[in-house]
Amino acid sequence: MSKSIWQVEPEVVVAGRLNCDPNGNSILYDALKNIDLSSYESIVIGPGIGLDKDDWEKSTDYLLDSKGLLILDADALNRISKSNLGSKFFLERKSDTWITPHNREFKRLFPEIDCTNSVELAIKAAREFNISILLKGANSVITNNEKAWQLFGTDAETARAGLGDLLSGFIGGCSAIEMSYFGDYIKTESLAKYVLLHSFAASKCKKGSNASLIGDQLSKLIRKTKTRLMS
Repeated sequence: MSKSIWQVEPEVVVAGRLNCDPNGNSILYDALKNIDLSSYESIVIGPGIGLDKDDWEKSTDYLLDSKGLLILDADALNRISKSNLGSKFFLERKSDTWITPHNREFKRLFPEIDCTNSVELAIKAAREFNISILLKGANSVITNNEKAWQLFGTDAETARAGLGDLLSGFIGGCSAIEMSYFGDYIKTESLAKYVLLHSFAASKCKKGSNASLIGDQLSKLIRKTKTRLMS
């Protein structure tokens, strides 16, 4: 797939591809040891990589030492929850880290955190582990150790397979562009902005609600925004 993606998405540059173990889990370590992570403003890890605890343990030092924004989603979060460090991984990392769990992933990561609602859950974890969190749900919560935002009136059709992967990729791409313009530091307000744009694009997509169609709608929305800024 990675070798032929240029045929449908010519703007995507593939620097390498992940090999898999016999169980179909992606092997991160082989890729990370051959990549200069300092060349990247943001890195997204998680969607579809599978659960390989040993591979994660070998990869940990590379990710802890990476100076760019690290965005962790899906199976990256599940690997952390099963790892030797567990959620202490976030305390060991000194650079910006954003995580995008849904409720079950959050509980696996932070089983000791218990609050009455999702806003309190996300705020407590963000403060304790000094990270920014998107806790996905019917009314998603975005928070850091100082502020919190919550989305209301979102489209229920966005709670389906594939759209979380689209969201994490969108966050990764937009954050890299923003950091390349304005420097290495990026605020959690930007994470909230990207989540809102994703939700807005889904609500305006009249042709359907799969990831491909909403991705197209996001592209149109970003182009319109850039046009307004340039005019």
